Amino acid sequence: MGRTDVNRREFLGKAVLAGAVLPLLGACGGDASAQRTETVLDSIRRNAIQNPNGEWSGAVSAPANVSWRTVLSDERDKGEPIEISGVVYKPDGKTVAPNTLIYLYHTDFEGYYGRPSDIHRHGKYRDWMLTGSDGRYAFRTIKPAPYPENRFAAHIHMTLTSQSMREDWVDSILFEGDKLISPRERETAGRKGGFNPILSFAKGENGLLTATRNIQLMS
Repeated sequence: MGRTDVNRREFLGKAVLAGAVLPLLGACGGDASAQRTETVLDSIRRNAIQNPNGEWSGAVSAPANVSWRTVLSDERDKGEPIEISGVVYKPDGKTVAPNTLIYLYHTDFEGYYGRPSDIHRHGKYRDWMLTGSDGRYAFRTIKPAPYPENRFAAHIHMTLTSQSMREDWVDSILFEGDKLISPRERETAGRKGGFNPILSFAKGENGLLTATRNIQLMS
């Protein structure tokens, strides 16, 4: 038998093997692709306000690697470091709500959002969290300042989006002791988002100011 015949036989054998393997690879690739496009986060984004530069919204721009906790500031930032955490509950106020996307943003230590002007309109201090199976979320940042004209109390904006709920805002986080908190804000506190959004801080062993903001989804 000539070497040419051997080479031809080896080639045909490899071709048959490759033909058997390629459909399997194609099927695996198809499943992986389908899995990538059918994530929980993707289905949540469909309920987001679709304008990435919306006046108050931002869920649509959530990155793929969203965690239940995040850090918005770093050690170089001016301002008082704080940590806020809590649990998101379903409309009954008792059952935890996993896979709830939280978008939040706030001013810097002087009360400004978009500085420098080439960053997003909501400023540097903006981020996303996705509640885990226990409904929890947590973030560290600096305590924001009121707007420069001192007409409104310092606050942190938050929106919530889920697979069954369109993106909507909840009562902003306010800070107890802020003289700019209006009587109306105290009267209506908790109407959108349940619980009390006016937070009092406690100082931990490490000196960090911490507070809890639980949230109740709207029905």
